[in-house]
Amino acid sequence: MKRVFCCRSLLIICAALFSAWFFGGCIQSDENSPAFVNIGEFSIKKLPENCSEIRDGAGRILVLVPRGQNPPKGYQKNLIIETPVRRVVVYSGFNVSILKALNVLDTLVGVTHKKAYWTIDEVAKGMESGRIAYIGESNAVDFEKLKAIEPDLVLTWDACAISKINELDIPGVITITGEAMDLDTRMRFAQIMALFFNREREADEYVAKVKSAVKRVRDIFSDSGRGLRRKVIWGDIYEKRVLVEPGNSWAAEMVELAGGEYLFNDIFGGS
Repeated sequence: MKRVFCCRSLLIICAALFSAWFFGGCIQSDENSPAFVNIGEFSIKKLPENCSEIRDGAGRILVLVPRGQNPPKGYQKNLIIETPVRRVVVYSGFNVSILKALNVLDTLVGVTHKKAYWTIDEVAKGMESGRIAYIGESNAVDFEKLKAIEPDLVLTWDACAISKINELDIPGVITITGEAMDLDTRMRFAQIMALFFNREREADEYVAKVKSAVKRVRDIFSDSGRGLRRKVIWGDIYEKRVLVEPGNSWAAEMVELAGGEYLFNDIFGGS
């Protein structure tokens, strides 16, 4: 995968911001926390007895239940997730980085990228030791291997895989949305993931740190009249096509706040 930029200095800024991002459950009964929260197309709703409902990126409603507690009535088995999750399989490298930020990488037991892909030491070493399994590429998952490692949860961007995952009696959560995530949703997605692991405090600290980094970059380039605005595109280059991030994406927002001009600002859609 190649990232296309028109300005070297802007690449450095974006890379620094990503470093802050990447490396920086059941809802606790806190009187000050709201009963319902939207985070982009995701949502969190408190339920009685320290349970909560999560709406994932595909609009599916799942319920999080403390371990050892009976789930509320009215939910299918594959929509019930016991928390904290102890064994998780993750498709996305970004989601694995959130696990690191939440300090729960020890729960990771399966990935869809080979060892050479990973720059996170804990993941590479986990694959070397056999603690973390490679279950095949995301478009060719070995579902027998997935079942054998007995995860409590699968975090995937592939909605087509959910039915097969559920056939194995494993809950699955869709971590992407139909429309591209904006910058706020991308940052706060850690607060969604934290609920599966009872790491809400760590997520709040992480989001605050990232927001502070974003503000620093925004402040540096707040005077948009200074000099030439660099023209930037952000996309993935494949053998026969190029996929670009739309103007409503977090990537486009990052370019703009860093003083650049995103050339596909007039495009609206998914990532």
